[in-house]
Amino acid sequence: MTATGLRTFDQSLSITKEWLKDIQQELALPDIQQAFVVASAVLHTLRDRLPVNDAVEFAAQLPMFLQGLYYHEWTPTDKPEKIRSKEEFLRIISEEIMNRYPAEDCARAVFKVIQKRMGNGETADIKNILPSEIRDLWPE
Repeated sequence: MTATGLRTFDQSLSITKEWLKDIQQELALPDIQQAFVVASAVLHTLRDRLPVNDAVEFAAQLPMFLQGLYYHEWTPTDKPEKIRSKEEFLRIISEEIMNRYPAEDCARAVFKVIQKRMGNGETADIKNILPSEIRDLWPE
């Protein structure tokens, strides 16, 4: 028996929980809900910085439920946003997480999990689009 009645949903939910647990562990967060908040903030900030076609290609690599989180409230009009500096990128994350955690730690943790789960080949194009200051938040 499946939890949702749909095997595809159950598999995606399980994979999404694994991603969120990885983020939770990276940041030593008290619960998976906080990892969800952090993932949302970082993914939205990254999404809004990417050219629309690249944002869509990146999203296609995410588990289905993280795709929903990624696209939540997205309006691709006037994208990409002109976020050029690391400070500006982190300020946006910090605002989304209401300054609960250090934004740089959050960005680094989410990018580390993305890199681990997607691999270098899938993330290389995205990293190369970003300004060097923001790209430096990704693991080597």
